[in-house]
Amino acid sequence: MNRKMFAPGEMKLDDKGFIEAAFAQLNVVDKDNDVTLPGAFPAKDVPMSAYGHTSWEGALPIGVGTIGEKGDWAVFSGHFFMDTPHGQAAYATVKGLGALTEYSYGYDVLDSAPAMMDGVSVRQIKSLDVFEVSPVLRGAGVGTHTLAIKSGAPEPDAPYAEQMDWIADRLSALIEWTEDRKAARESEGRDLSTKDTERLDAIASKLLAHIDAIGSLVGPAEPADDRQAIALMVEIERARALGVPV
Repeated sequence: MNRKMFAPGEMKLDDKGFIEAAFAQLNVVDKDNDVTLPGAFPAKDVPMSAYGHTSWEGALPIGVGTIGEKGDWAVFSGHFFMDTPHGQAAYATVKGLGALTEYSYGYDVLDSAPAMMDGVSVRQIKSLDVFEVSPVLRGAGVGTHTLAIKSGAPEPDAPYAEQMDWIADRLSALIEWTEDRKAARESEGRDLSTKDTERLDAIASKLLAHIDAIGSLVGPAEPADDRQAIALMVEIERARALGVPV
């Protein structure tokens, strides 16, 4: 069995113990000179090992979930065993570490082939059999994410304040994810993809268009200056996301 470990980034984690973590990035050269291709991670139910893969040494698993692929990432979606002391402790640890949590997975390679990528000799991994996913103290891979410290969108009948907080948190998380993604690509000598920059530009344009609408709701007096400041902040964040030094 092999193991690969990935640095933090995206994660969803709610107070009921649900977790979604991006634990491997596709189509990038990792520190083992492996490139894992799309399709290598078929959907499969797997346990979540105790911290640092210690379930291989007899520690009880802390959760269970399903792996699969979403876009450029292999993602684990599951839940902690919140009705057990070890599951609760692991959940509290991962929540407390937040973006510092890193992830690793145990696997066997089922199909691979040598190849060249950007002038580097690599192993292309076409198919894997993943046995488990585990939070770890220190990862060694390229640019994985922790998906956000909240679960999915709140229920439609959730309090208005909760809805607003969730939206604000997601906007902040988007900037953080983009910064992580940009840093990961820069470490490989690459920039954000054209599709990524186009999506970011579209989001920024929508935000700017909504600023006046928000201003009209909160009042036309001093908020006019506030709207200009907000617009400037949005433009600055968009420039940073696109790699422009600000």
